[in-house]
Amino acid sequence: MGRIAYADESLFTYLTSLMKPDGYTIGLILGQSTEQKDFVVHLARTPPPATKDVIEETLISSTTTVHPESAPKYIKSVNDIQESWVADHAKHVTRMLPGGMWVLGLFIVGPKDILADGLTRLRSVILAIRKTLGSNEYLYGNNEQENLVLSCNSITRKYVCKSLDNQNNTFKPADWKFQSKAMKWHQLEVRIDFDQLFPVPTDTDPETLKTRLQGILEYTSTTVNKAIIVIEGELRSGSDLVEMIGKKKQDVKDKKNSEDDSADSIDKALQAVLYIPCPKTTSQDIKVISCSESMRLVGQLFSKTFVHERASIDEATKAIKQDILRSLASRLEMHWDSLIEEENGSPEDSITLHEPPRRVLVALPQSKVTLSDYLFPGEGAQEALISLQELLDLKVQENSVQKDLEFQVDPPEFYCQNDVDKASDHGKDPVDSNQLITYVAGLSIALFALIVAFLIHHFS
Repeated sequence: MGRIAYADESLFTYLTSLMKPDGYTIGLILGQSTEQKDFVVHLARTPPPATKDVIEETLISSTTTVHPESAPKYIKSVNDIQESWVADHAKHVTRMLPGGMWVLGLFIVGPKDILADGLTRLRSVILAIRKTLGSNEYLYGNNEQENLVLSCNSITRKYVCKSLDNQNNTFKPADWKFQSKAMKWHQLEVRIDFDQLFPVPTDTDPETLKTRLQGILEYTSTTVNKAIIVIEGELRSGSDLVEMIGKKKQDVKDKKNSEDDSADSIDKALQAVLYIPCPKTTSQDIKVISCSESMRLVGQLFSKTFVHERASIDEATKAIKQDILRSLASRLEMHWDSLIEEENGSPEDSITLHEPPRRVLVALPQSKVTLSDYLFPGEGAQEALISLQELLDLKVQENSVQKDLEFQVDPPEFYCQNDVDKASDHGKDPVDSNQLITYVAGLSIALFALIVAFLIHHFS
């Protein structure tokens, strides 16, 4: 039996809006997978290259504006599809997905049945996407299941779906169903606090900020993957269903419209808490090392994930951990890519403040599922609308952007606090004049207006 993909019927309306009599439009299928089923939440048209001359392909950027007068609206032939361009689009879109959701595959709309004679080209595009997403393990970009390819004929308006086996790269028949009944999703929310010091021994070779942040990601990934997640205050078996938790929360007083009550219950977010196991240490494990520098990760990350109606606790737990690491990796990667030059930690620059972007959410029009965008200091909801339109082909109102989940750091408040910290250290053992302490907190604090930033603090 082949795979079955379920999608809201509004997505077929979207496909028809892309139909051209003499050209093709390609895009990404976004959603969640189980062993045999795929739940599609959105179709995102891949934006065309920004210029007519695309001999040298440029990367898609959340700040890139596509000018209609200089960019083709669609492609003339399947052979004109640029593999690396679509793959790069998939990478940027993956950053915006909640944990447990992936780029499931490709859709293509055109005047011919592409699955009859264009499979070779589409296979190449999917393999390019896999290679790109596989280059960053913390994004959890590659889905373990088969990739989907949906072909929609703009003349007959008929559609055909196939899946590409990840093992032998062969296509198999798949069933795609547009349905009027809205999908039900369990929502899970968690806030994770980071406050971890990363010492840099004196004899360590000089490293770039990017290398050190990658080391932090590696450590954090190991820590989060070892963590225990408790949902609604109770530790449950991994095989239990998430819906059992929702049923316990359901108001038992109103039994008249049980189906409506169930829908209301499933729309309410379940609260989760992440517990990090304490390592067992002995006196022999304690070491004193000479450090020339240290990095401190400080902040609170807001995570919101969605799992399908029949998801297990194991699936929910895995999705939460993926979301935490995907979000952290995305914003740290965006931060180091945005740096013009590497910090040298010179004495004359006693404090340098780095603020990686904060997370904002926007709900999809046809479901409760929210996708993410990341805003740098000084950016507002309007910048998020640009990213959503370019990368997801999604037009929403500014008030639809949930932008108060994580707050920006207040630099003056930090500097004042830093002076207090220096004063409190007065009278302690002197610190070597070459010592640097780097506070790393590329996460905006939610709930409390505390400091969240990358800081390089030089002690004299």
